[in-house]
Amino acid sequence: MSATTWLLLLALLCFVSIAHETVLPAKFLLDEQVILERMLTVSRFEAFGDSFDNLAWTFRSLGISTPGISLIGFFASTVGLVLAIWRSGVASLTYMEFLLACFWLFAQTVYIGMPSKEIVISLAVLFILQCKDSRFIVVVFTACVALVAIFFRTYWAITLVPALLLYFGPAVLRRPPFLALLAVILFACVAANFRMQYGETLDFARQMVNESRDPSEVGSLIVQIIPGGNMVSDVTNAMLILGTFLLPLPLVLSGVATQTIGGICTFFTLASMFSRYQRRGAVAAPDRFEKLCFCFIVSFLATQAIFEPDYGSFLRHLSPISPLLMYLLLSSRLEREPDAPHVTTTRPVRFHFGQPERRWLRFHDGQ
Repeated sequence: MSATTWLLLLALLCFVSIAHETVLPAKFLLDEQVILERMLTVSRFEAFGDSFDNLAWTFRSLGISTPGISLIGFFASTVGLVLAIWRSGVASLTYMEFLLACFWLFAQTVYIGMPSKEIVISLAVLFILQCKDSRFIVVVFTACVALVAIFFRTYWAITLVPALLLYFGPAVLRRPPFLALLAVILFACVAANFRMQYGETLDFARQMVNESRDPSEVGSLIVQIIPGGNMVSDVTNAMLILGTFLLPLPLVLSGVATQTIGGICTFFTLASMFSRYQRRGAVAAPDRFEKLCFCFIVSFLATQAIFEPDYGSFLRHLSPISPLLMYLLLSSRLEREPDAPHVTTTRPVRFHFGQPERRWLRFHDGQ
């Protein structure tokens, strides 16, 4: 695609980010309203405190106004996705890859081009991508995820543990059957922990959020598929919800055009990424950063199956890590290309001889 096409697209998205209060529906501005209200009253920034308070304190301490916050979010997310495409090493995008990139650019603009917690995650992803070739990339990744977990999104601590386990574990753990088994083990462990610590079911956080929400206003609420309230039903429901993330029929069939498009693009992104990566060579002997991206994405999806209150929120929370999705999708495709038949051209080889060699050749000519 030409540079002009990209510039026009980015200019349009930048306008949407700056004018989001008038361009976007009110339901997209709820987090912004909370953050702006907290900026007037917040007094401290603390570990494992209220994430909205921490974010509001950060913005207020930096003296950033709403337009400035929007531009930071827009440029962080946009540069992150463009950097992911560039650093993947591909020379060009297929039409499907271009459409997916456009979708994620739009999703990032809608969800990150305004005051929200996704801005922090987008900045972390941008920093991780910039350090991808560092020998300390695992340390950088762990530090970024830990900071997000401590100050802005506590349940990312649950995401970090299985991601590192998959990364340092044997290659067989990254095969689909073992990934499914590890997801069951993760859900069972978290469910047991919640029951011992809080006396609650695995999805109690989701139920608390959704108690006060009207299903007619939020058309894609995630509810218990199998009632029961026991360990078996907890794990089964989490696995089924994880399945709906990979095959997002609730989004596709929601009846809302934006969510339908989001569900289709999410499916093709995840399906293409997993199918390209799940080759014997990529899993057994992967690039270090690719393996890290894959392990994090798998762990992220599993964790979201525990906490996500609705499928729209799932799409929102997926948008800031979309640069990692696109990087893995494109770099995995790049590794496949050498396997395809290709034509090589050969050039005639000429030998250059000095005077002694020429005399020797003339003397021995025909002998």
